[in-house]
Amino acid sequence: MALSAKISMKKREGTGKEVSRKIRKEGYIPGVFYGPELEEAIPVMVDAKALRPFANSAHWETIRIECQFEDGMEAECLMKEIQRDPLTGEILHVDFLKLVKGHKVIVNVPIDVVGKDVCVGVKQGGVLEVLMHEIEMEVLPREIPEAVVVDVSKLGIDDVIHIKDLKLPESAVVDQDPNAAVVMVSSARVAVEEEGEEGEEQEVEVIGKGKKKEEE
Repeated sequence: MALSAKISMKKREGTGKEVSRKIRKEGYIPGVFYGPELEEAIPVMVDAKALRPFANSAHWETIRIECQFEDGMEAECLMKEIQRDPLTGEILHVDFLKLVKGHKVIVNVPIDVVGKDVCVGVKQGGVLEVLMHEIEMEVLPREIPEAVVVDVSKLGIDDVIHIKDLKLPESAVVDQDPNAAVVMVSSARVAVEEEGEEGEEQEVEVIGKGKKKEEE
């Protein structure tokens, strides 16, 4: 189940860079609140100190926010886009998507790899490679997972976990090749050869190498 947070929202008057700059100086973050049941997006602002811990979380895209407006309106939403200053990383603007019961949303869910330290294949001298760090899915709000957990402890050399092997929520739909690899354990020799090939642009995170590779 996804993490949740409670945030107070205020509707704001005016838009534009100058207004947003003034709002940020007052300790708020400007944003917009939108959704399938709203005729138009609502300009909002939220307390920066209250939102910052959630916006800076590695799982920010899956955090369900219970928001309450000054006029008493309550709703659940997700942060769909966060704009940041490219130099300082300061949060400049946030888009909030209202969640509607029974209405699926598209979210990018982090992939949490566990069991790396005891992976059988790594102990045999292989290399554990993570090829996907998140997965996009269409899912009902109540079933949004905080992360998709992938246990690699029992993987041997040449073993692969594919998208079709992942444990996903019942309502989740993934529009990707079910045979696409998420994590795999390669032999040390194959991994080194692949790293040396030119023209390869696929980003792969090498988690660990076994004793055999270290001795070589």
